[in-house]
Amino acid sequence: MYLALLDSLMQYYFMKITLHYQRIYLVVISFFIIIACNTKEPNTAMTTSKEYAAAGIKTIENMQTAYKGEKTATAKYEAFSKKAETEGYHLIALLYNAVSAAENIHAMNHKSVIEDAGGIAAVIVPEFKVKSTKENLSEDINGEAYEAKTMYPDFLKTAEIAGNQIALLSLTYAMKTEQKHKVFFEKALGDLNSNTLLSLPPKYQVCPVCGNTYTEAPKHCDFSLTPRESFLIFQ
Repeated sequence: MYLALLDSLMQYYFMKITLHYQRIYLVVISFFIIIACNTKEPNTAMTTSKEYAAAGIKTIENMQTAYKGEKTATAKYEAFSKKAETEGYHLIALLYNAVSAAENIHAMNHKSVIEDAGGIAAVIVPEFKVKSTKENLSEDINGEAYEAKTMYPDFLKTAEIAGNQIALLSLTYAMKTEQKHKVFFEKALGDLNSNTLLSLPPKYQVCPVCGNTYTEAPKHCDFSLTPRESFLIFQ
């Protein structure tokens, strides 16, 4: 009988010890599960930080590219204006003068973004060819379309990841203005092809803050709210 009682007690304590170690095991496992779950957050944060840093660097590289493009366009459109004038297309020459000024405003805005980030805007030596006005307009339509639909939207996505607000502003000003320039060039080419150049506007107005270009300016710029009185006039 005593042996049976002793055996029962041993089984009872063995079960207690087993349950005790089971609890310890579960606590340990739970601890490591919690640690494992929590370590995912720093890894995610670290990845996000890397993406953020990379986007910041890439944004300034994009601003350099945009600056080069706008400085080249400034010089190119000035040359195209002179070409149009020699061919007798005064109203197209006027358009090119206005667009050249707008592109220079974009370039200066981009340069400010680069300098605010501690960089130095590259020295640009514009490279382009002056062809006939008809050929120039055709190429310019394609160039403005690329900037408005591809280049600037891509640059904006990167600047948004970087959280660079001033870059977003400068890029948006340029993108929206290029969309309008494309339409102006299409109108000029269409009128040139149909010999109806006299229907082109005799005056353009350019916002000195964002480069927005108008044939009839509103009271304030649609993009920057700059008052019309400050606009550059080409006529």
